[in-house]
Amino acid sequence: MAANPITATNLANYIPAIWSKEVLADVEANLVAGALCDRSYEGYVSGGGNKIVVPHLAEISAAAVNTATDMTLYDAVQNATNIDIDQKYDIGVLVDDINKIQTNPKYFDKVRAKLAYGLSKQIDTSVTALYNAFSQSVGTEGTALTETQIIDAYEYLNEANAPASDRAWVFDPESITDLLGRDFFVKMDYVPDSVVKNGFQGRQIFGSPVYMTTNLEVINTNYHGAAYLHKEAIALVVQLQPKFEVARIPLRHGDAIIGLCVWGVKEMRDTFGVWIKTRS
Repeated sequence: MAANPITATNLANYIPAIWSKEVLADVEANLVAGALCDRSYEGYVSGGGNKIVVPHLAEISAAAVNTATDMTLYDAVQNATNIDIDQKYDIGVLVDDINKIQTNPKYFDKVRAKLAYGLSKQIDTSVTALYNAFSQSVGTEGTALTETQIIDAYEYLNEANAPASDRAWVFDPESITDLLGRDFFVKMDYVPDSVVKNGFQGRQIFGSPVYMTTNLEVINTNYHGAAYLHKEAIALVVQLQPKFEVARIPLRHGDAIIGLCVWGVKEMRDTFGVWIKTRS
């Protein structure tokens, strides 16, 4: 019985329809800033459209009763915030049949993760670009963070009546280093357990988790815009979840793996966020 090897032409079609759920999971796992946003508006664009109009409900104040005059009825102007679905990004790679044969068969699993990371990084970039737009700020560019500045940021959100839950700190690596040098955040007289053993990420400051990312917006050439925020400060609306497919490119003897994602991001509650200025 003859044993004929499979040909390169036949192997060109071994790629599955394409990892939709797996890639989506990879994207979600790689989100740092995006995962800390309000995602509650996404259902409004599932049927189409390129803008979400979010009406405000202005605060209503009570008044002392005066039976000698008519009461004043609430008649405040109801404003709105628009979330434009205007972030449209694609990503892809072409792999020719020769390289598919001669490289590790696991290559497509690896490139899937890289493509997913590329999209998730771009989503995070669009979110962190808004951090330095918060009107409230602490710290000084070029100067190491101190406990006083962190306490000031905490006070800002308390004064804004931001709920204690769903807050988070997002720092660059240099700011994490600054905090490691402050007894207030690492000494066991103030906090339980050892930073040396468990690290700083994943710990909490004033009940809110700490995240680190190298994907913060660069401000004034040299500095990063970190933040302390409640999730309602920024809304993220992903209209088209990361979608991947394979397209055959016969003239290049290869398959292109291409991905597409569409989303919008908007600052919704300015007082629910604090821009933390960093030393580098």
